Amino acid sequence: MDLAKNFPSTDDILRALGQNRRTGNDILPGLALFGAGLLVGAGLALLFAPSSGEDLRAEIGERAREVGKGLTDGADEGGGAEPQGA
Repeated sequence: MDLAKNFPSTDDILRALGQNRRTGNDILPGLALFGAGLLVGAGLALLFAPSSGEDLRAEIGERAREVGKGLTDGADEGGGAEPQGA
């Protein structure tokens, strides 16, 4: 007696839920969600860390300036394609 024959297959369950099996490489959306979760977690950790409000505001401002400077520096270094020749 084979018990596995009595259970529905994975495809049967997915069809019953109105879903399909994924095909292809779906790593980019997963990484984007993971990165967003990291940012949210880091922000919450800063907000709930035991420090004074003044210290917290100063640290958030400093980190925001660092991130902004990093984004601007990155855009300056390889920001866009320039027209070639004439």
